[in-house]
Amino acid sequence: MTHNAEKITYPVSNNFSMRFSAFEDRLLVCAQRPDKSKVHMLLTRRMVMLVLQQLLAKLPELTGLEKTPAVYWQEVLQMAHQEAMAAKEAADKEIAERQVADKKAAQPKASGSGEAGPEADEAGTDAPEHVFLATELMVQSGEERLTLAFKGLPMPDAMVKPSQFQPIFAIPLEVDNVHQLIELLISKCEQAQWHLPLELPWIDTPNGDEGHKKYSLRPH
Repeated sequence: MTHNAEKITYPVSNNFSMRFSAFEDRLLVCAQRPDKSKVHMLLTRRMVMLVLQQLLAKLPELTGLEKTPAVYWQEVLQMAHQEAMAAKEAADKEIAERQVADKKAAQPKASGSGEAGPEADEAGTDAPEHVFLATELMVQSGEERLTLAFKGLPMPDAMVKPSQFQPIFAIPLEVDNVHQLIELLISKCEQAQWHLPLELPWIDTPNGDEGHKKYSLRPH
């Protein structure tokens, strides 16, 4: 992906995972670049809030609601969110079942040889080749598609010496993926016990009030 204004090329990643790092007090995104190299990206609370705000702001356009009065958005977005999460649940179930089947099929071979098993292989390849602190977000939207592109500083070098900002990677998202990423970010922020005030248009408002509900991610 190329940012035309600055002629910057971002490696595109279609596979990533996310977890909260208590040591860093950051969300840690683990992704794979097209060259198969692994990269870890640290997201601060401020950057997570920025990402969520951009995703929520782009949803009406991606869903074809930009010309529809906002009062009618809630029901449509609520249904779209439920469908997206149901699709994610079904996909996760299918992946889990496939992994169980593959593990069972590989057991006789693994037990009969001196090679390391699948768990050892996974542990041995978990270390990233690059670690960045995300400092800048670029959002590009098209018809039913959204791309997030991140730029940041290499770590830990940037902590002790002047460093150049570098493109980290870009993540292409379909409409369902946008809903799923929002839900994932909210879940990780709750785990981090971050307080992020958000307006989620698919949550029913209390007492039948119109508009969006203010959803605060407070510590449990």
